[in-house]
Amino acid sequence: MRLKPLKLLTKSVVLMGLCAVLFLMLCAGELSQSFAASSSKQVQPAGKLAFQFKTPYFQTRLTETSPWTELKAADYGRAGERVKAKSGLGELALVTTDSSGDYWIPGWYTTQAAKSIRETAPAYVSIAANAKLSLTPDSRLKWAQPNQGMKLIALANWKDWVGVMISPREWHKDDKVFRPVLLWVNAKSITSKEAVPDGILTRSSDVPIDVARELTEIRLDLGDSAAQVQKLLGAPDVKERSANFAHPGEAMKVGTTWRYERPQAQFTISFSEQGKLMGWKWILPANEKLELGVYPGSNYGFAYDFIATPAAFTLNSQPVWKNQGNLNYAYLVGSTDQVLLVNGDDGGFSGMHHDSSIYAVDRNSGRKLWQVDAGFGIFNIALDRSRNTAAVYTEYDPAKKKYEGRIRELNLKDGRVIWEKQLSQEQQVRMYAVKDAVLLYRIPALDRDTGSLTVLDRATGKQKWNRTLGGKQRVLETAAEDPYILIQEGLRLRALSPENGKEIWSVTGKGEAEQDPQANAYFSFGNVRLPLQPQPSSRWFLVGGQWMLLDTDSGEVLAEYAWNRQERFETTNNQRYILVQRSDGLTDYDSSKVKETILYDVFGQRSIWSLPGKAVSGMFDQDRLYVVLDGLPAAVDRYKGTLLWQMPLSVRQSANPYTLDEMAKTRFAALPQHLLLGYGSDLLVLGKQDGQVQGRLKDVLMAYSEARYRNGIEGLLNITGNEIYIGSSNGGLARYNAAELERLLR
Repeated sequence: MRLKPLKLLTKSVVLMGLCAVLFLMLCAGELSQSFAASSSKQVQPAGKLAFQFKTPYFQTRLTETSPWTELKAADYGRAGERVKAKSGLGELALVTTDSSGDYWIPGWYTTQAAKSIRETAPAYVSIAANAKLSLTPDSRLKWAQPNQGMKLIALANWKDWVGVMISPREWHKDDKVFRPVLLWVNAKSITSKEAVPDGILTRSSDVPIDVARELTEIRLDLGDSAAQVQKLLGAPDVKERSANFAHPGEAMKVGTTWRYERPQAQFTISFSEQGKLMGWKWILPANEKLELGVYPGSNYGFAYDFIATPAAFTLNSQPVWKNQGNLNYAYLVGSTDQVLLVNGDDGGFSGMHHDSSIYAVDRNSGRKLWQVDAGFGIFNIALDRSRNTAAVYTEYDPAKKKYEGRIRELNLKDGRVIWEKQLSQEQQVRMYAVKDAVLLYRIPALDRDTGSLTVLDRATGKQKWNRTLGGKQRVLETAAEDPYILIQEGLRLRALSPENGKEIWSVTGKGEAEQDPQANAYFSFGNVRLPLQPQPSSRWFLVGGQWMLLDTDSGEVLAEYAWNRQERFETTNNQRYILVQRSDGLTDYDSSKVKETILYDVFGQRSIWSLPGKAVSGMFDQDRLYVVLDGLPAAVDRYKGTLLWQMPLSVRQSANPYTLDEMAKTRFAALPQHLLLGYGSDLLVLGKQDGQVQGRLKDVLMAYSEARYRNGIEGLLNITGNEIYIGSSNGGLARYNAAELERLLR
C-alpha cells in the first residue's frame, strides 16, 4: 500500500506530459492558422513549424518601415524542414534553428496555402509604378520599389500573385553572405514580361554574373537533378570527378563536378552518382580581403571563395593512367622501378582518421596490386627496394574491429605474405628498417619509463636481438638503405650494428638538447623525403643544440649549422643550400612573423643573400630558385637574391592570417618551359619566365588533410625524368607524361 502514492504520481506525470504535447501541437496549429489569416495578434507558440516552400530567414523583424537594405535572407529553410517556433508577431514568427540560432520568418510559408506555390521559368518582368511588393501574397507588409521601372525576375506563381527575386543591396559583408528573397506582386501589376533564356552560365549568355549567381542561390537546392541544373545553367565547360561526399567512417562517395569558367567568375556544382545536386561553389575576385569557404547559411555544401590570386582555366590534360583509391587522400610514399606505394587516408581532423591504408600500384599501368587496411590505428611501412618487399606494421585490424598489432613482410608485386609476426599491445610501437633488418621500437610513455628495441631479420622475421632502452633514449627513423641503427640520447647520437648491436660510430653535439622540429605536423623543416628516390645516406640531424649533416655510413659530419630558437630551415634540391627562416621578436620561432629568409651555403658556411618574408619549398633550376614566398609562387635570382617575379595579389588583407600560408599544397615540379604547383584546390601550371598562370590540370583535386602538411609536400606531386605522379584529395593517383604536357601547353 505504501507504493500507491508513487503510482498515482507516475500517472499524473504521464498525463501532464501528454497534455504538454497536445498543447505544443495546438500552439503550432494556432500560429499557422494566424499566419493564414494574416492576424496582427501576438501569439506565443511553443511548437514546431514545417516549411511548405523555400523560406527566407531574416536577422531582424521586418515592418512596413523597414528599409530596402533589410530585404535580404541570412539563410533559407527548405521545404519539409521543421523548426521550433519561439514567438509570433503578426505575420512573422521568431524561430530557432539547430545550427544558426534565431531568425524571423514569414509564417505564411508554413501554411497549407504555401503548398500551392509553383516555380516558373525565370522571366524578366516590369511592374506598374504604383505597385508595391508584398512579403507574401495579401501581406500587410509591403514596400514600394526603390527605383521606378526596375527590372525584376519572376520565379513563382500563387493564384494571381507572382513571386519576384529581390537582390540584397549588400550581399557580402565581413564573413557573411546574404541571399536574395522572394517578394510578391499581383499579376495585374505586371506591365511586361520576357523569358530569361536557358543556359545563364554558357559563354554566349548575356545574363550578368551577379544575376546568374543570385539565381543559383534562390533556385538551386540539394537533390535537384542534373537535367534541371543544365536547363538553367547550360552545359558546363568541364566535367570532373567530385570531392568525396561521405562523412568520416563511411564508404567513399564520389560523383561528378561541373565547372563553368568565366574571366570574372567561376562556378562549380557537384552531383552524386545518381545525378542529384550535392553542393556548389562560387569562385569570385576578392574586393576587400581573401576569404575561402564562406558559407551562405548553415549548409556547408554551398560555399564562396573570394580569391586574391589569378583564376585558372582548365587545361584539357590527360594522364597516362589514373588509379582511383577508396579513401580521400592519396599520398605517394615510396617506389621501385615497377611499383608505387601509396598511403590512403580519410582526412580526419588533427591527423586523426577513421580509415587509412597502404596499397601498391603498378607503375606502368596504374593497376592496384594489393592493399592493407589500417583503420584508425597507427601504421608504418618500410620499403626494401633491393628485395622488392615492403614491411607493414598495423596496430589495429578493421576487419576484426580490434587492436591486434602485427608486422607483415609483403611481396611488392602481389602482396603475398613472406612472413608475419604478432605483437603485444603493451606499449606504443614504431617500425623502422635498416639494411637487412626490421626494427621494432617500443616507445616509453614517460622519460622515467623504459622502452625497447627489437631487431628482426628481414628475410625471415626471426629476432636477432633485443635491448631495453632508457626513457631518454630515442630510436631515430631509418630506412632500408641505411646501414646502421641510430639511437639518440641527449647530446649523443650513436650508430649500432643491426647484426649484434655494437656501436659503430658516434657524434656528440654542443649546448642543450633541443626538440627536433622535423616532427612538426604543420611544416617541412629539415629533411624532405622524395618518394621516387632512395633514402640519401647524408641527412640533417639535430644533435643537442647543433644541426649536423651526417653521412650515416661513416658518421662523418659533412656540415654544421648552429641551433637558433628563432630560426627554422628547409632543405632544397641542392644539398649545398638550405633556406633559413628567421622570425621577429625575442621569443621562439613564430611562422607568422618570419621577417627574412636566408639562402645559406652549408659547405662554405656563409649566407649568400637574404630575402624579406618567408620563403619555403625552394627548388633550384638553372640560374633561378623557385620558392613560395609569403604564400605566393615566386622566382629569385639564385646568385643575387633579387625577386624576378611573384604571383600577383589583388588584395593583401586576409580573413585568416594563415590562408595564404596554406595555399601551396606541394613542392614545385619543373618542365622545360613551365612549373607545376599544387595551389589552393588546383594543380596549377605557371610560366617559368614570368609566373603567369597558364591554367589548371583537368580532374585534379589538390589538398592534404589537417596536420598532414609533410604528407602533402612530399607525396602529392613528384617528377622524375618524363614521369609526373600526382596524388589528390578525392582518392586519385595519376601519372602524366611530362613531354606531352609541355606540348599541350605550347
